[in-house]
Amino acid sequence: MVLIEGPPEADAVAHFAALPTMTPPLALLVHARERPGLASFYPLAEFSPEWVALRWALARGRPVRFIDLPATNDLALRAAAEAADDAAPIPPPAPRGDPLTDLAILAGYGDVEAWWNALIEEGGHPESLFSAIEAAMTAVREDADTAADPTSDEAVREARREAHMRLAIRAGLDDCDGPVAAVVGAWHVPALRRQVPLKDDRARLKGLPKIDVAVTWTPWTDARLARASGYGAGVISPGWYRHLWAALEGRETLDARTMAVGWQGRVAGLLRDEGLGASTAAVIEAVRLAETLAALRGRSAPGLAELNEATLATLCFGDETPLRLIEARLVIGARVGAVDEAVPLMPLLADLARQQKKLRLKPEAVETEIGLDLRSEAGLAKSALLHRLGLIEAPWGRLTDAGGSRGTFRERWVLLWRPELAVALAEALRWGTTIEDAAAEAAVERANAETDASALAGLVRAALLSDLPVAAERCIDRLQTVAARSGDLVGLMRAAPPLADTLRYGEARAIPEAPLRRLIETMVAEVCVGLAIACRQLDDAGASAMLAAAAGLDQTLPLLGRPELIADWRRALGALIDDAAVAARLRGFAARKLYDAGGGPIDVTAARLSRALSPSVAPVEAAGWLEGFLDDAGRLLLHDRPLLALLDAWVRGLGAEDLQALLPQLRRAFSGLDGMERRRLLSAAVGAAHGASAGPAQPADADDGAFQAALPLLKTVLGLAP
Repeated sequence: MVLIEGPPEADAVAHFAALPTMTPPLALLVHARERPGLASFYPLAEFSPEWVALRWALARGRPVRFIDLPATNDLALRAAAEAADDAAPIPPPAPRGDPLTDLAILAGYGDVEAWWNALIEEGGHPESLFSAIEAAMTAVREDADTAADPTSDEAVREARREAHMRLAIRAGLDDCDGPVAAVVGAWHVPALRRQVPLKDDRARLKGLPKIDVAVTWTPWTDARLARASGYGAGVISPGWYRHLWAALEGRETLDARTMAVGWQGRVAGLLRDEGLGASTAAVIEAVRLAETLAALRGRSAPGLAELNEATLATLCFGDETPLRLIEARLVIGARVGAVDEAVPLMPLLADLARQQKKLRLKPEAVETEIGLDLRSEAGLAKSALLHRLGLIEAPWGRLTDAGGSRGTFRERWVLLWRPELAVALAEALRWGTTIEDAAAEAAVERANAETDASALAGLVRAALLSDLPVAAERCIDRLQTVAARSGDLVGLMRAAPPLADTLRYGEARAIPEAPLRRLIETMVAEVCVGLAIACRQLDDAGASAMLAAAAGLDQTLPLLGRPELIADWRRALGALIDDAAVAARLRGFAARKLYDAGGGPIDVTAARLSRALSPSVAPVEAAGWLEGFLDDAGRLLLHDRPLLALLDAWVRGLGAEDLQALLPQLRRAFSGLDGMERRRLLSAAVGAAHGASAGPAQPADADDGAFQAALPLLKTVLGLAP
């Protein structure tokens, strides 16, 4: 019989490990049926002792059992601890530090993994090896147990686990006539050897709470096997150990030359795939250098450190940038495991696996960028799947060009598979058993609970992009109700742009254009009616929020193709310009937008600017008006010479003290321009001074001395001064 450290509930799915298409890394996923988010993972790689023992036993028809503390108790204890903590949910117990670290340091190694490699993985395997490991671990464990608090949560949990393992080993010995092998972490060996009365172990486990659990296999990733990910039983370099395991499997000793050649060949292949040079001669030199380094260090075979140093010298030419790529793709690894179709997965995880296969979307443990053509059926289907996963809070990827390709027919996504998505899909089962049904129900549930118009607009857009027309219509109905009752004009203005952008997908997606357009027009009409009142008596934060929302709506209206709405919007802005109760920034913004729209001759705008910036106006208010008026107008001045001449004339008329006071606001207004644009603006101002530009110009015989005297200050305003 083979006994393995792991949850006994896994006995029900252990036989699936024998299927040839079960490809590590994999993990046993155990979660509470009523609370899928309450879960534990038990990851396994092909070189994990538990996986090797499990496959060995199944291949030979030997009984196999998992003997750790049952997950039904462990998860129930976690749930009880969370319920007792009012602050936040309690995460799974944090792993302890590696108990072998001290031994590695005493042996003269910089880290425990290098010591373990030299002693075990890359060395010989004498019969006394396991006895030596047990003796060393016993000494380390005695020291740790002496220093530990036996009443701490971690100590109590470990005592319960080891009590259950001792009971399971006793049961295995009673049930089996032949030898029994227990595959456990070396840390537990001293405790499992200890002679503890049977009644004491039973008493320690008596009365533990229970919770109904489900167990299955799920894909894992190399990145999550790495210790850097926070997985306490992990290793530093899973990809390297996979290569080493393949070189050792079925052999008594390591073929060092074959192992080194195979590794450097994989390195060269990766570099070539990335467009970097990696000749065969360089690979040969890398192998020879690694073997020489190993000999100089008294090692029988080159290890990862020697191979990395040889790679850096011969294949990377001393540049560590390619070495970082090698570490990510080969040393750590980028593999995602695969589960056989016969394994009963959770419904949503099974549905995702089917769609991944159908759409040829391979899960990978490294970030992968893909481009989707929304004019193709396959591109639309992939986009809908990725958007639906976002709705059920299991995002597989992120959209990288939001706002860039909308309205074109392309989307660009960066995909990254994380094992935690399996838990997120388990939690999403409350919405449905397929990704489509769950996403639709999630969108409607959130819409019914939402009262913010801009958030509802985001849900409408997400439902449409997810190809969920029924859910989108229900979200639109909810937004219509909220908009009709809402007095929050900022929220309504924020809601319009994403909906207008969605209309631009009309030919690529099934969009209910008519009701969506009516909704946007209704919201815009409500905004125009209430804008004048909503903009009065605002504090600085309120004015900033209103300004940002108004700027977004102003950019959106031309997309709707409704001139009457634009006319209503301009009339609403016109009502702000002369209202003293409206914040100066909003009045300046309104004046600028009316000027951009051709609202009256330039002398009207000149009068407004002069009045707003007259000496009788407080400098702070004048600066606010100017900031609103120049909002992102730096580039506009390069093409609008009358406006440039207008501002130039105003600056010329300022006194020295007033100009100094307004200088910070002027600098902010031009901060968005790069160096070349600032030089072009300066040239335009110089041209205007010489009468070369349109708009108010100086006489041809004007004295150039005054301009030359002002030029240093002008350069300072534009940020060109040294």
